[in-house]
Amino acid sequence: MFLARIVTTSKSLDVPFYIEVTPNFNDDGLRTLVIGKKRAVELFGAENIHVLDRDINEHVSWTYAKNERRAEYEEDLQKFVSSVTKKLVSSVKYYFVNIFTEKYSFLKKLIKWVNGKADKSVYITDNHIYIYGGKDVIGLSTSDFEYACIDSDKVVRKIKDNPHNFVFSEDGFMDEKLRKSVLNNNIVIPYIHFISR
Repeated sequence: MFLARIVTTSKSLDVPFYIEVTPNFNDDGLRTLVIGKKRAVELFGAENIHVLDRDINEHVSWTYAKNERRAEYEEDLQKFVSSVTKKLVSSVKYYFVNIFTEKYSFLKKLIKWVNGKADKSVYITDNHIYIYGGKDVIGLSTSDFEYACIDSDKVVRKIKDNPHNFVFSEDGFMDEKLRKSVLNNNIVIPYIHFISR
């Protein structure tokens, strides 16, 4: 699943996996950056290409190719990737579940959902469990389990035993550059893991 697209003939573009790199332009509403003034003129006509305002419409913009104007190319590419990543981070809704204040009926539904057959990505840190299952990220504190005399290791084992839960405690699938681009935000990691499968 791609969240944005870069139209270029370059095969060695280093961008996050959720941005599609393709030589073909497709006006399907996906946020798109066209690299190369010549390519932009081919696609949109010289009358629509403006040096100071590089937005073609609300979804499509263009920038110079690396061999045309390197400084603008690098700046525009970085801004594009950053804006797509910020939109990704802001689009993820997070709910922290406090086991002490939630209603018993809600906790029962949560347990049933975690043990259910829907696919979920579960990211486990030393102090938290983050679960994404297609809608929102839900956070649980392992410290709360210990305080309530619930064995957090048993909870983690129960989560890991469900074959529909894709559990990971390392973020090895994310390189350091991607991790920094999502602002080291643990809340976003299960969502990124889910869309990367």
